[in-house]
Amino acid sequence: MMQAIGRHGPMHALESPARRFRRPHATPAGVRKAASVAVLAALPAWVAVPAEAATPIATTATIPVSATVARGCQISGSAQTTGLSFGLLDFGVHSPVRTGTHSVMATGGSGTQAQVLCTPGTTLRVTVGSGLHASGAQRRLSNGSQFIPYALTLVAAGAPVLLPNVAADMALGATPTALPIQATATFPGSGLSAGTYTDTVQVTLSW
Repeated sequence: MMQAIGRHGPMHALESPARRFRRPHATPAGVRKAASVAVLAALPAWVAVPAEAATPIATTATIPVSATVARGCQISGSAQTTGLSFGLLDFGVHSPVRTGTHSVMATGGSGTQAQVLCTPGTTLRVTVGSGLHASGAQRRLSNGSQFIPYALTLVAAGAPVLLPNVAADMALGATPTALPIQATATFPGSGLSAGTYTDTVQVTLSW
């Protein structure tokens, strides 16, 4: 049974072709959502939405590095500060009527002669005592009752005479060096008894 279309009533059964043409094609919301999810799910896991790149900030710093070499001297091959041997002064054997002077350099003798090395440019101060038998500023060898006078000289920088307990300066470098000490004995020519004449002096180094 067909419904009659009134002149002023709505058209329920039929619509004009023009109205059907103007109506946009509607896609259900659920369909659009499902399609979006499907596209995102197809992307690899590591793909992310790019963020604004951070501007790198250059960072610089300094680290101070230093080392200090102490100025000074030491005895080569020994950590001792006392009991060292700076050599032996041996005038040898002489006639009882020997006159004049005789000079010798300090040598190692039967032991090891200590050697000194210093930082370059260091001035070494050498002080030698008066010995066991001195008379005033005169050092002397003795056999217990008689004497032979002698003097000590530092053979360096003008060969200064080593007066008792008076410091004399000399320059030493990084090469181990034995103290260049020279002794000069003066023989009287007569009156000396046969025997051995000796003395011992103390040497002090400072800088």
